[in-house]
Amino acid sequence: MKKIVLFASAILAFASCASDSFTGTEDAARQAQGEKPISFAFDVPAATRASGAEAATALGNQFIVYGEKSEAATGALYTADDASGDVHQLVFKNYVVNYTASTAYTTTSNTKNWEYVGLTQSYSTNVVPQAGETQTIKYWDYSAANYVFTAFSALQSDLSSGKVSVTKTQSATTGNLVYDKGYTVVLTADADPTKLYFSDRQVVTTKNTTVDRDAVNQYGGNVTLTFRNGISQFRVGMFEDIPGYEVKIKKFYYQDSSTPEFSTMGTEVTTNFTANVPNLTTANGATLTVTYYNSGARVNQPKIAVSGSTANYITMAGTGLAADVVLATAASSPTYNDGGNYTTVFPQETNDKTLKLKLDYQLHNTTTGETINVTGATAEVSAEYLQWKPNFKYTYLFKISDNTNGSTGTPGTDPAGLYPITFDAVVIVAEDGQAEYITTVSEPSITTFGVNSSTGKYVYGGSEYAAGSDVYATIMEGSSVVTPEEGDGDGKVNYYSVAYKSGATDQEKAEKPITEASVAESIAEVAASHTANPLIVCTKNNALGAPVTSVPTEDGLTVTQDAVKFEALPAGIYAIEYTATSAWTGTYKKVYKVIRVTAAP
Repeated sequence: MKKIVLFASAILAFASCASDSFTGTEDAARQAQGEKPISFAFDVPAATRASGAEAATALGNQFIVYGEKSEAATGALYTADDASGDVHQLVFKNYVVNYTASTAYTTTSNTKNWEYVGLTQSYSTNVVPQAGETQTIKYWDYSAANYVFTAFSALQSDLSSGKVSVTKTQSATTGNLVYDKGYTVVLTADADPTKLYFSDRQVVTTKNTTVDRDAVNQYGGNVTLTFRNGISQFRVGMFEDIPGYEVKIKKFYYQDSSTPEFSTMGTEVTTNFTANVPNLTTANGATLTVTYYNSGARVNQPKIAVSGSTANYITMAGTGLAADVVLATAASSPTYNDGGNYTTVFPQETNDKTLKLKLDYQLHNTTTGETINVTGATAEVSAEYLQWKPNFKYTYLFKISDNTNGSTGTPGTDPAGLYPITFDAVVIVAEDGQAEYITTVSEPSITTFGVNSSTGKYVYGGSEYAAGSDVYATIMEGSSVVTPEEGDGDGKVNYYSVAYKSGATDQEKAEKPITEASVAESIAEVAASHTANPLIVCTKNNALGAPVTSVPTEDGLTVTQDAVKFEALPAGIYAIEYTATSAWTGTYKKVYKVIRVTAAP
């Protein structure tokens, strides 16, 4: 019986190009003029894409593939309720596929240096049914309506030792069969989850009358599988821009509670950065349930739910942010907790807890020797900006400016000042670009980020934002997101264009930089009629922003979130003014956030 070799080449974005082609013809019922074996290659998205041997190294030269075909006469595959009556037949029952350099086209089942024929399955039955069985060649069945492939990769020694145990879901838990058929992965505390990859769910439906061995995702060609790392990573950096002073961190505070209040965050840490944020670091064991997104921009991508011992706070590795460390003065080169290295954590895409940061720091004037101690400065970041996704890297940068809510005197007695302090939380995404969130450390806190209006990608780099970006702003008062409303008075928001007055000298600009505090001072002085010609001119322009109820996320989707959208901001300096509704012990009720928009690099 003549067979069409199922030629399934899993191309992780690492794969090299094939050189030769194979052509043939098909008839209507599983007949063909020749045999064409299935081969594998692969594609792995990352900040910098790899190919060939480099990509294979990332996967440990191995992955395990599961594949089914649909026998539906109608051509339908796995409808939402599986009502078509399709017969789904198993083709690849978790076959091991190995990479060996310079072996492409040495067998009919290998066109990209990946081979599965003749290998013996050696992992536990949790991973591969019937371990010890020798793998055979597979062929394309042109009478099948379509094929579905998924795959994973893990450190081979972890699989062999049982540190990583993988169970394939072979029946659905709901009616939506095709997206539920993922994996359950159990990792011990000493497993290496950084080597854990899951492919996108790949459906192959295209049938050509001419068979091309190098064709991608077509019958008779290569099946292209895109792999994504199963963990998230993040790091923390800090910098300051207070004119005339250097800033030293003194201590951080936390409370071992899932819902702490700033007033109860009393445990002190002087050795490294610490904040209250839910997390499950990869130093702990965990169970990962992998399914697949069934709609939207991430359709067919792996969806990972994690269960395990979740911590209420995180203490970062490294002594870069510790007592008496002098902070950097630029966002482009901040002081990182561990020299810029990332900490691995498990994804938490359903996170609903905010990040709470509380710290003390000291201002030191290097000319006069004066010091000012600031205690209890706080900031809070919306939970939506902490929904870590697999295969993404996040960098949170905190900026200390002269707009602080920390106390320089007796807390609860003396007013908060310098002025409400700002922290900038910058989130950098490694898969498709970088996302930057800038959060004021103050009460309330204001978080801003920019998006390229034509591509939908996050804007990053430079001082803050590139000209033409759409900039979004979310206001957190306590742990609640504010619904923005323009105007004067409690709970209201105003927007300003900010510039120096005409004819301002370089010396004047150097002596009085545009910061949150100088903007607040200028607005207050004009309102009190103390000056009709301020050096810093703040022109109210509420037409700049418009309230929105959803914001874009770093992966191309949107999340429900009250915010303000500044559309296609031109180069310039802008300010957000929010009048707090919460009770303050001090005199300052207005909080400001300065936004700098520069020409695109």
